[in-house]
Amino acid sequence: MKKVLVIVTAAVFLAASSLTPASAHVSAQSKGYTLEAGKSSRLWFSLGHGCEYKNSKFGTSVFQVVVPSAAGKPTPEFHYGFKAAVVASKEVDAKNVPLNYTVTWTAKSRSHVIDDGTFYDFGVKLTWNSTPQVIAFPVTQICYSVDASGRKPLYLKWIITDGTKKDATEDSEYGPAPTVTTVATTAK
Repeated sequence: MKKVLVIVTAAVFLAASSLTPASAHVSAQSKGYTLEAGKSSRLWFSLGHGCEYKNSKFGTSVFQVVVPSAAGKPTPEFHYGFKAAVVASKEVDAKNVPLNYTVTWTAKSRSHVIDDGTFYDFGVKLTWNSTPQVIAFPVTQICYSVDASGRKPLYLKWIITDGTKKDATEDSEYGPAPTVTTVATTAK
């Protein structure tokens, strides 16, 4: 009985860990959609705050996600007040497939900027390739400060994929990219 309980507990833990993405301030959430390799799915990126600059806080005006080819060509979720665009990388693999796609949502006006201190989810429809693996999605939030010198872009770059750290600059903060782990397709 103890052996069965240990095996079941380990299986539940492994399943939960493969479904729980790792990230810092931007998380990737499957919201119940499959993370099975070779299957179509949906994934949402949840940002939790805007940018801070000179003790002032600013909302997010632009949200970008780099979708690796291992997740297929993404289709962005529609969001009222945002313009969505998908741009394929110029770099391609041996089969002439882009190495990644950048999905960008841009607020159409100041009234659609995502306020600091609130969260928001941006979704994509995609298809996992057939290899179970950890897939990182580098994400960039862009906010704009407005002061006497004009409009200055501020960046929250959740782009680190190798576990290292990068020091913040005057206008940029860095952190780990959100990831998901796809799993082998279950036999039926």
